[in-house]
Amino acid sequence: MTKAFSLSVRGFSFAAREPRSTLLLLRMASWVAALTLLMKFLPLPVALKFLTPRARAANAVDSEKIQDELARLLDLLLATDFWIYTPTCWKRAPVLHRFLALRGIRTRIVFGVRRADRQVLDGHAWLEAEGRPLLEAVAPDYTVTFSYPN
Repeated sequence: MTKAFSLSVRGFSFAAREPRSTLLLLRMASWVAALTLLMKFLPLPVALKFLTPRARAANAVDSEKIQDELARLLDLLLATDFWIYTPTCWKRAPVLHRFLALRGIRTRIVFGVRRADRQVLDGHAWLEAEGRPLLEAVAPDYTVTFSYPN
């Protein structure tokens, strides 16, 4: 069985189980594709500006539940590890930033580096809200090199 066929079966199964989430997942997939394309042709700040929607009023109702659900869906998409949908932090952070902003949850995208060993740098991208990491299993221990919005 090919990976594409297996993913198709899983996709139809997901759509049957969670029809309301399916449309949101498809929207996320389109923004992952857009980000991947934009990053090939535009500087990072310009690509991030394109992805960022206009500010919406803050929505404190079930904010944590919304964050967890959006992260779950995006992580599910990126975990397919198919074509451009790879579990990559530089895709996760901006797309999650967009969908959280659409729900009135303000975040900042942060990029950082650290030494993995003497000759190798390790990089990571994550979200922060009110100066604290958001939706990270472990607090990032990186030197910040860029953040958006500044």
